[in-house]
Amino acid sequence: MRPRRPLLAVLLAAIAASAPTVARAGVAYEDPGWDYVYEGDQDAFGPGGMGGLDGQWRHDESDQWDGSAPGGVIGAGNAPGGVVALAEGDTTYLRIQDTGNPLAWGFEEPSNRRFYFGHDVETENPGATSILDGGITLSFRARLSSGGELDDVYPDLEDGEPEFPAYTEITAWPDATGKGYNVKDDGKGMFTVQQDGVDGHAVGFALALDLDTRNNVPGGLVMNNNAGALLPGSDKGLASTANVLPISDASLLDWHEFWITIEGTGTTGGGQDYPLYAVDVYMDGSATPASFVVEGSLGAEYPGQYVAFGLPSESSFGAVDVDFYAYRLGVVVPVPEPHAALAGGVAAGTLLASRRRRRAA
Repeated sequence: MRPRRPLLAVLLAAIAASAPTVARAGVAYEDPGWDYVYEGDQDAFGPGGMGGLDGQWRHDESDQWDGSAPGGVIGAGNAPGGVVALAEGDTTYLRIQDTGNPLAWGFEEPSNRRFYFGHDVETENPGATSILDGGITLSFRARLSSGGELDDVYPDLEDGEPEFPAYTEITAWPDATGKGYNVKDDGKGMFTVQQDGVDGHAVGFALALDLDTRNNVPGGLVMNNNAGALLPGSDKGLASTANVLPISDASLLDWHEFWITIEGTGTTGGGQDYPLYAVDVYMDGSATPASFVVEGSLGAEYPGQYVAFGLPSESSFGAVDVDFYAYRLGVVVPVPEPHAALAGGVAAGTLLASRRRRRAA
């Protein structure tokens, strides 16, 4: 008599076998037909800062990546921190570590003091304009980095608004808790959308710990402040002006999948009459969004229409792992993935591995 397979194994096998063979970004929501997906599996530097990662990203402006990865012998050509594609089981992901400001400790540029990658939306959508005003949908799966190769913190010594904890010496990376980031006043965060170049606007998002925020604002997924704020940066947010989807510090070390829609409201507000955008954030398969209104920061780094990501501050330190990053023009309401909802996180991991194996075949 053949032994019976455990019920969970049968269920997971059936789910994996029924997974569609089309390219997918994540597992918590059904595929809407993304315009572009970065899969977190390539880390090319690219000639002259162009054609980086999977060949579709530029980092030739404020970015100071020297091409190195975290770890190894620190020195010329291998400044602290860096960028590297890694694998964890069947999951491939990009790790980005910003250790603070190595310039303050004798390193020369490029010093790995900031990382910022931009993808031109007109690659897939020629002639696109004002993509925030017209509406855009993002999705990404990310967590704060912990474990593996992570270099020490090289804190900035001249910033008038120091990080917390405010280190003054080279210090071991806070591996047990990870370290998050903020969205700055120029709208740059871990994940950013910008429209219309230097005369346009930007909206950013970042994973922040409780200690990363200010004024008793909780950590979680932070973004540009609301219309009551003098400045858009999340590190300037007050309890009454901050926009944040609360997530506990411990949970930020786990993978979370976000689906975000952004669309112009046609109104302005805030300290410099910023354009206002409606933002809906869905997380981990939920069909109910958390809704916000954010100030669009003035100015942007790249010409035209871009989605971007990285750790772009000159003085902050943090580290993030990115499993995938996808966009599609227009506001697309997500449909939760029924397989993931049926069998939970274990099956979701199995689905993701299955889809990636099929995509590679």
